[in-house]
Amino acid sequence: MESLESSRIFVKNLPPSINEADFRKHFSSKGREITDIKLIPKRRIGYVGYKTPEDAAKAVKYFNRSYIRMSRIAVEVARPVSIPAPHPLQLSSLLDGQD
Repeated sequence: MESLESSRIFVKNLPPSINEADFRKHFSSKGREITDIKLIPKRRIGYVGYKTPEDAAKAVKYFNRSYIRMSRIAVEVARPVSIPAPHPLQLSSLLDGQD
């Protein structure tokens, strides 16, 4: 069974002018080894992958409510994308077919 702990963090409220190089540099400071990044500058959000869930948890503690270029960022452990629940109408039609 896969662990629910994530080794990725979710970052919001990024400065609008940040680029991937600066984003990577900021979150790899203090010798933190990151595995990947995903920056979505138009939405001012990004994801950072670390080697272990422990590294991700430490990064959240260190970076949450800190500043990048006068923007106060919010950092949390990334949640996995869940499978959407069926729409109530779809569910009722599924249940109607069972006797």
